[in-house]
Amino acid sequence: MSCTVPEARMDVLRERLGARAFAERIPLTATVEIIATCNFSCRHCYIAPCAEREDVMSLEQAEVLFDKLAAAGTLSVLLTGGEVFTHRQFKEIYLAAKRRGFMIYLNTNAYLIGERWADFLAEWPPEYVSISLYGLSEERYREVTGIPNAFRRVTRAIDLLVERRVRTELKCPAMTLTADELPAMKAFAESRGLTFRYDPIMTPDDRGSAAPIQLQLAPKRVVELDEQMDPGLRDMREFADEIGIAPRPSNRVYQCGAGRTALSVNVKGGVSTCVSSRQTVGNLLQQPFDEVWGMLGGKVAKTFADGHPCATCKFRGICAGCPATVEQVTGLPDGYVQQYCKITHLRAQRMGFHETGVPRTVTEGIPSHVRVPLVQHARALPVLA
Repeated sequence: MSCTVPEARMDVLRERLGARAFAERIPLTATVEIIATCNFSCRHCYIAPCAEREDVMSLEQAEVLFDKLAAAGTLSVLLTGGEVFTHRQFKEIYLAAKRRGFMIYLNTNAYLIGERWADFLAEWPPEYVSISLYGLSEERYREVTGIPNAFRRVTRAIDLLVERRVRTELKCPAMTLTADELPAMKAFAESRGLTFRYDPIMTPDDRGSAAPIQLQLAPKRVVELDEQMDPGLRDMREFADEIGIAPRPSNRVYQCGAGRTALSVNVKGGVSTCVSSRQTVGNLLQQPFDEVWGMLGGKVAKTFADGHPCATCKFRGICAGCPATVEQVTGLPDGYVQQYCKITHLRAQRMGFHETGVPRTVTEGIPSHVRVPLVQHARALPVLA
């Protein structure tokens, strides 16, 4: 007996799978932080400066998590840190995830990737290795990471992965320390056939220190950088046209897949909406998956209060901030950060969707019932021009 399986384009299959997962709250993707410590001492990091020596997930704990995620319907897992290659059981954890059939993604600074690790990844390929690139010189790397001779090692690691056809991307936080080199970093990536992305939003560290936020670029500088990286904002406009620039029909705070098709697990088993959110709702090493997943669902069902400036904003789909980054700065996912709003409106102006690029809160004020950045964070954020 035989049967014919109908053909389906991969993009169509992903769209259908995603739509069903969103409707039925199936956790298709999970981020798992297997270690919080790192071999770099980056000035912008929100995790490693707060990590303790014992902030490491064991193989046994990782296997418990993987079993729960697999049973819940998870298809892809991002292994992150800290720096994953400093984990003494990284290979065993990676293969444990592989054995369960997960599509695996990796975050790394690539410093420790030599011939042996490159060969291992070529033999057991992940979907992607996402490498944080912090500059194009030893001097810049030392300034950002505190580590000498890092650029040479990272460049070699990138080339080793490219030679072995391990799918790789490069990324960099867009901040005062790196902004001037970002166009050259993009060219560096493209010369090796790799994609490059950047993120201009800095958040406090895990203990609430505002030090990383002091590296945040001012809104006008962010948009100037956008135009350098993407002349005419063509890619951003294409995305905006695809999602449609119009008022959102729902006043739900969370418009993304966080808590619906995705979750994040920290090194101690705590579950949050995503890796950018450090506020946990439960613990998968101590509680059943359904219990924690239900708690997360309650969080992402949150709606904006009447009069909130974000509730009716037609630019929410292209907002520079998100509930997670807003939560980090204000303490609540439904807070309001005017700097993020200004970046978004300036981008909308450059794309021809907004006449002035000025958020209405600048002229009308921020409603008193809306949470704004905590004092220490407000002082660290760049002043609005």
